[in-house]
Amino acid sequence: MKKVILPFFLSISFIFFGYRGYAEPLDFYCSGPISRMMGCAGIAGKGGYESAFLNPALISERKSLGIGYLFASQKPEITLQNQKLEKIGNPLENVSDLNVGLSFSLADIPFLKKEKIFEYIGVGLAGVLPTSPQLIRVGNIMTKTPSTLLYGNRNTRFSIFTGLSGNIPIGENFKIFIGGSTFLLADLPIILEANLSPDKDFVIVDGALEGKTGFQGGIAFAYSSNPFYVKLGGTARSSIFVNIPTVVDAYLIGEKALSLSAKLIDSFIPSLLGVGIGGGYTTEKIGIHLAFDFVRYNFSKFKLSLLTVDKVEPTEVGNILNPLLPKTQVALQDINVIRLGLMEELNDTIGKADILFGQGFSLFPSPLKTQQGTTFVDADRTILSAGVGLRGPSPILLQGDIEFIVSGQLHMLKKTEFDFPGVGKSSISGNLPVISAVLNIYW
Repeated sequence: MKKVILPFFLSISFIFFGYRGYAEPLDFYCSGPISRMMGCAGIAGKGGYESAFLNPALISERKSLGIGYLFASQKPEITLQNQKLEKIGNPLENVSDLNVGLSFSLADIPFLKKEKIFEYIGVGLAGVLPTSPQLIRVGNIMTKTPSTLLYGNRNTRFSIFTGLSGNIPIGENFKIFIGGSTFLLADLPIILEANLSPDKDFVIVDGALEGKTGFQGGIAFAYSSNPFYVKLGGTARSSIFVNIPTVVDAYLIGEKALSLSAKLIDSFIPSLLGVGIGGGYTTEKIGIHLAFDFVRYNFSKFKLSLLTVDKVEPTEVGNILNPLLPKTQVALQDINVIRLGLMEELNDTIGKADILFGQGFSLFPSPLKTQQGTTFVDADRTILSAGVGLRGPSPILLQGDIEFIVSGQLHMLKKTEFDFPGVGKSSISGNLPVISAVLNIYW
């Protein structure tokens, strides 16, 4: 039976234990339409629900509700020995996400509105929800096909950032904002049954959602003297590292022949330290807003041993199997990210409606440092951003404004070459488009 089950079990385990490492997508695609069309700059930005991710201190600056859709290409051009690969080792599905956001004052709650202090305290939420029905994707590390580190695919998990913020007016022109947020990264543990019986399903996958939490804090200072204003902000975020508990049971003619318990590296959110400066010029007819961020991402703490086997039963089979399992490791490095954005507002251009334009860029180096037993390719990115929007009086709440923004990005991957022993030379390059549409309501 061992002669039958071992080759079968190894092939199943190699396929399902392909690397599935993902970083937080909001670091790439931003948490809302304003930051997305301004190069993701927003540590000292315009505030509201987007700040639950960017800098929770600024949540209380604006009350808003937003919902939108984002599509992003995840398919760069990868070559192996000068031949373009049509199929990549890790299936790179295009990102398809729903973005949701909400920020409000505690004074909006009926039984709290009598106390003036609650006007200065805000609650915010920014979330990313998957739209794809596919729950499990796999990569085959036995093929040695070059694969990319994946950023932001959300088909197996969702993330939510929620925060609390307070602002302290000091005189007429100066405010201090202080806030904190917590975020949840949910994942799907895998239970895999591989059945050799002719009348049974070949593979059964099951699991249940569970999550891990992290924390972020921020502070911001704002000074305004019409028509000018300036802001300075700072934020710090903790990290999350998710190991998927995985159980693989192999059956032969209805009887369990082998069971393996393991952990897979799946998702990680790196810790960060960031500072930002923003400012602008606003009048009744025009508004100009600038934002600049510098962010230090701490990827190096993640020592990615891609498969950790906890237990194999029966023991005598485990003694044979363990030396045959792949020895893989990926080392990442800390990176510095620069973001710069500009937004223009032309007020009352179409009746009472305002037209918005945004442009920006960010420089996002690759965190990939070294690897063993794997064939990952990754590249530094220059991310160009742009967007256009329309804002006018809200017909829904009969007060405030309603805003519709279409924004996009172009991820330009610097061509980078790799030479893998026993595999050959590989390279990665490409221009990856991102498009989104978001509806916001302000009150």
